[in-house]
Amino acid sequence: MLYKRTVLLLLFLGLSFISVSQTLNSANFKISDKRKGINFIDLIVNSDILIGISGDGDISYVDAEKDVEYYDGSDKEKAGKVKAIGNIQIDYYDSYDINDPKGKLKSIGNIKVVYNNSFDIHDKFGTLKSIGAVSVKYYNTFDIHDPEGQVKSIGNVNVTYYNSFDDKELFGRIKSIKGNSKSVYVTKFRGRQY
Repeated sequence: MLYKRTVLLLLFLGLSFISVSQTLNSANFKISDKRKGINFIDLIVNSDILIGISGDGDISYVDAEKDVEYYDGSDKEKAGKVKAIGNIQIDYYDSYDINDPKGKLKSIGNIKVVYNNSFDIHDKFGTLKSIGAVSVKYYNTFDIHDPEGQVKSIGNVNVTYYNSFDDKELFGRIKSIKGNSKSVYVTKFRGRQY
């Protein structure tokens, strides 16, 4: 009898973990010549949820056939922000995250969103460091000929800019984006997003 209970308990636990796990199917990172860092991100989660994230770390829109719930005024730090998409819980950095940028998106279910914080002394505080398993790197003080603060790589995608060896009028403009795949791709930001 104890064996049956243990097997049933393990089965229910396994099903509960499956139901809360999210999959990041694709991420389109949009960058520009005019603004350093990432301007916008379009994510597809669980194959049917499109989430737009601004360069400031806010959810700009959600396109899903699921209910979207928002934080109410009882949590002043998160009031008005997306709290859940169906059964996927959304969280944000708050005053308990003492070294991290407050108010920015922290997680979409089990997909973690990490920003450069007070321990990342060579990168700008609050810039996106990773989303899920996709890491983001920036040109910094060690890249003496390149535009500091611009995106260097996102996952396996490499971005180059016109640097101090090129025409001065072109300095800081995007020169190439190489390594795009179906799951992670970088495109040039054109215009305003939502």
